[in-house]
Amino acid sequence: MHPFIAPSILAADFARLADEAAAVAGKPDRGADWLHVDVMDAHFVPNLTIGLPVVEALLRATDIPLDCHLMIEDPDRWAVGYAEAGAHNVTVHVEAAHDPVALAADLRAAGARAGLSIKPGTPLEPYVETLRHYDTLLVMSVEPGFGGQSFMPEVLDKVRAARRMVDTGHLTLLVEIDGGINESTIEAAAEAGVDCFVAGSAVYGAEDPARAVEALREQVVRASAHRGWAS
Repeated sequence: MHPFIAPSILAADFARLADEAAAVAGKPDRGADWLHVDVMDAHFVPNLTIGLPVVEALLRATDIPLDCHLMIEDPDRWAVGYAEAGAHNVTVHVEAAHDPVALAADLRAAGARAGLSIKPGTPLEPYVETLRHYDTLLVMSVEPGFGGQSFMPEVLDKVRAARRMVDTGHLTLLVEIDGGINESTIEAAAEAGVDCFVAGSAVYGAEDPARAVEALREQVVRASAHRGWAS
């Protein structure tokens, strides 16, 4: 297994999303593992981005698995539609979900991995039992809503706690991080125990986005060599 890099299209050119997806595909087994899609509704977060029709169009335009991060109110109502459309991983916020355990079951039944996200100020401990029903834990390392924010290193304590629970078998999930991940911050996140790294500007702001993905992955492999990653 190798660390996952998930470029965020929030930093891409929205007028050229098919081309932007192709730009991070790279060589087989070297390009983006997932394509991170931030869905915002201007209610749960103070920004408005894209919705299901754009996700459906992206699914037709790329073979990269879509990692849909729903920063929306009432995900219990809307999230399953993304799974049914073909998204690989659908992540909802614990702060917004009314019944996260039932929602996880519904997402899985619709064919997607189920992800649960927590904001920087949300503690991990109250949701450990809930996370037993999920495939992915997305730790936000910025306040959700806008790209280009600075990484908040204090959230790494939550990553370390989750990593310990995964390593001891108390949880079975992939640990993902989103927010301010770049060449200066990715190694600290890797050392803390992250499996999947969402990177926006660090990828789409590079001259060669596919090479930027590969370079970030190489940094992770070096920084967490004790995990025995494949390069």
